Amino acid sequence: MIIDVDFIRKIRSIAQNIDDEKVNVYIREATSLDIEPVIGAELCRKFANLGKITSEDGDTQVCDEQGNSIMSGMEGDLPTEEHTLLNGGYYTDASGQLCRVDGVRMALAYLAYARFVRNHDVNVSPYGVVTKYGQDSTPVEARTISAVSNDAYKIGMEYLDSCVRYWKFVSNKSIPAKKKHRFLAIGK
Repeated sequence: MIIDVDFIRKIRSIAQNIDDEKVNVYIREATSLDIEPVIGAELCRKFANLGKITSEDGDTQVCDEQGNSIMSGMEGDLPTEEHTLLNGGYYTDASGQLCRVDGVRMALAYLAYARFVRNHDVNVSPYGVVTKYGQDSTPVEARTISAVSNDAYKIGMEYLDSCVRYWKFVSNKSIPAKKKHRFLAIGK
């Protein structure tokens, strides 16, 4: 994965007692649905595989006899432009203006956090969909959850937009525009 739960915890509060796998689900969703369609599968896979040796197919991770991942391909091995796209930095645009890009990791952290906030308190049980509260917790109104989630999503999309502007400037490769879905009335 491009980021882990601890990366999100550096920018937004997530309780330490929350199972990391519950957050990892939203990191994977945000990567697949928000990041990969924008930066492309090739860069997304390259960023996700940093620190891992993979086979020629690019998907199978190479491990030692004990099953431990063999590490290679660190961030320092990335070209400067890709490193900046991943982690953020400053660049000077065509007009000589100093610009800042916050990087794909920061965008992904906010987008995954937005998904987590919106969905984390909902559990599917044998008795239906339920919300669980601890003995010391107080439920928050859906309006507040929506506001926190929307705020994080907007920040993540702004960071992702800055990545697109940066990549278009430094690269001859274009990043596909996000398609807007149009719905037509049935029978028209």
